[in-house]
Amino acid sequence: MYNIAADLPEPIPPHPKPATGEHVTTAELEALFPAALAAQELGKERFVPIPEPVRDVYTSWRTTPLLRASRLERALDTRARIYLKHEGASPVGSGKPNSAVAQSCYNQLEGVAKLTTETGAGQWGSALAFAGAMFGLDLPACQSVLSGTWR
Repeated sequence: MYNIAADLPEPIPPHPKPATGEHVTTAELEALFPAALAAQELGKERFVPIPEPVRDVYTSWRTTPLLRASRLERALDTRARIYLKHEGASPVGSGKPNSAVAQSCYNQLEGVAKLTTETGAGQWGSALAFAGAMFGLDLPACQSVLSGTWR
């Protein structure tokens, strides 16, 4: 996976701790996330290897189809070619499994047996439930009662 942080002209500002404003450390992130994900969050390596189990799950819907937006190109009167990613081909119909699968895999590799999450409209909860099932994780997802009234 390509990490744009390696090629930015200036470094990304460090994540501040909400209470103190001090920079978050990898060790502090590891209290919440698998070590590999904590390292990726603060890392600057140009390429991050994608674990084989993640790549295997991705093959069920990727590569993601690209659709040319020729009407939009004409409406904008541009010579640029504009493409849209069609994320509806994923098992849950959104792009959310792209990160949910990796997060579930890294948690499973570190011995985590259960995750929990909240979800608003349901896309993230569906994605993490799908991904958790792929890696044998128990995953209750809590959906806000109000989410259906926001539309």
